[in-house]
Amino acid sequence: MNKKSRSSRGGGNPEEIRGEIEEGFVHPLYLIHGEEEYGRTAFADWLVSRVAPAEARDFNLDTFRSADFDPLDFLHMYQSYPMMAERRVLVLTECENLSADQCKAIEPVVDRPVDTSCVVLIGGKVDLRRRLFQQIGKGGKVAEFKPPYDRQLADWIRRQVRSMGLRIEPRAVDLLRMYIGNSPREIVGEIEKILTYLGDRKALISSAAVEAVTASSKQVNVFELADAIGARKTRAALSMLNRYLDQGEDVNRALAMIVRHFSLLLRIKVHIGKGAGKENIAKLVGISPFFAGNYMDQAKQYSLGYLWRCMGLLRRADWQLRSSSRKQERGVMDQLMVHLCGGQS
Repeated sequence: MNKKSRSSRGGGNPEEIRGEIEEGFVHPLYLIHGEEEYGRTAFADWLVSRVAPAEARDFNLDTFRSADFDPLDFLHMYQSYPMMAERRVLVLTECENLSADQCKAIEPVVDRPVDTSCVVLIGGKVDLRRRLFQQIGKGGKVAEFKPPYDRQLADWIRRQVRSMGLRIEPRAVDLLRMYIGNSPREIVGEIEKILTYLGDRKALISSAAVEAVTASSKQVNVFELADAIGARKTRAALSMLNRYLDQGEDVNRALAMIVRHFSLLLRIKVHIGKGAGKENIAKLVGISPFFAGNYMDQAKQYSLGYLWRCMGLLRRADWQLRSSSRKQERGVMDQLMVHLCGGQS
């Protein structure tokens, strides 16, 4: 095939697709999906900006939404020749919401693609069991964006910082991860705020800058709250919880961070029992060695059996929050704090 397309079919990932497009290879079908919204949206925007022709773009770029999607209109535009350009680009957003009939109606686009049109489907949690998406996976290119796991988040931050042409201290990476949590969009927004604070886009993002911008803006943050509970500081934890809720913060986010914290303590307790050292434990559970010592000190305050009981208490609190009114949330969390800390101040 010529330089506009090539015979490698199916699969793909964002970096592979980027490389192909930079070389001039454009596939007739792309599926960009996944629950990690920031990366998915940024990549889809980049992809469309590169594959849509610069010539007469307004006449050769059409965007469709699933909410008001008309398959006949889509097929008509797909089969139309581009105007004064080499290709027409059709973008279909929120494709996870397409009905079974809508998917079936546009399957001919996948089964018999034309050289003069490129289709980009963008969606969140896509059902890959549907034939339409399966066929795109076989005959086109697919990029999936998953939220990074906790152990992957530090690497994700470093890659994002590099892609922005910036530098960051290792401890600053750890602080961003702990203060913000697993929210790529919020992390990128926080990096932009830090750059505004520094006043120089070439400046090194330091831990001091993260403390000055992120820690202060968060007032009581979920990392500090979870850390106080893990240290069995009952009074401090209850005070932080009340201030946190007074700030209007999401109680479910707090619970998720506490669950993460105690899951780490449980895993660390097991590794301590096996004689593992700090560096090895940091690698095994996916945390920075900078924070590993503190986690180990906390884990030693609990028996293994009590940590398992804490996980049960957290599951029960999650169920209670789901079935309680907003007015009852504070009582559920207050009771949880006391039980997790073991009644010690």
